[in-house]
Amino acid sequence: MRFQKLNAGLLPAMVVFWGVLAGCEKNPAEAQPENPQELITTVLVRVWDEPDSMHTHTFAFRDLDGPGGQPPLVDTLHFHGHAQSWRLSLEFLNEAKEPTDTLTAEIRREAEAHQVFYELSPELQSSVRIERLDRDRNGLPLGLQARVTLQGYEEQHGSLRIRLFHYDAEPKTEQPGGETDVDVTFPVHIMPD
Repeated sequence: MRFQKLNAGLLPAMVVFWGVLAGCEKNPAEAQPENPQELITTVLVRVWDEPDSMHTHTFAFRDLDGPGGQPPLVDTLHFHGHAQSWRLSLEFLNEAKEPTDTLTAEIRREAEAHQVFYELSPELQSSVRIERLDRDRNGLPLGLQARVTLQGYEEQHGSLRIRLFHYDAEPKTEQPGGETDVDVTFPVHIMPD
């Protein structure tokens, strides 16, 4: 009889406890982000001329405190006129984490949901061409690897905008779309031979 009284006293408390616990669970009917957007503080551009892959130059865009803080530190991309064909490779990092989080491998693994676009400033559009070399399993460009072809030997200045898009809610096409993971601009200097 005493046991039944104890159980009867605990029953309302147990009902309240289970109600609170159930309220903390995520509702499966609500859309949950499949892949939360990562913070990318740094974009590294590695450049080498195709005949001489032994000499790689690395240029960086760094914004360690994110948008709205200190201005980013941006290197000028240099291409020498002695080589008409250059290779370009991108790496994306979160240097705000300790240790640094390298996101490039994840982007490559999820190639069907990512795409890099390169946009030259008007001063360079007639003399520089950029071709994305790597593709996802569906044959669409990824853009972590590219070829830069120079059409002339004269000195030129301009800029290169690099954007990384993440396609979650919409299908990937060969046009910019989805969410912007990165949007950076590098000054470009093409040096005469």
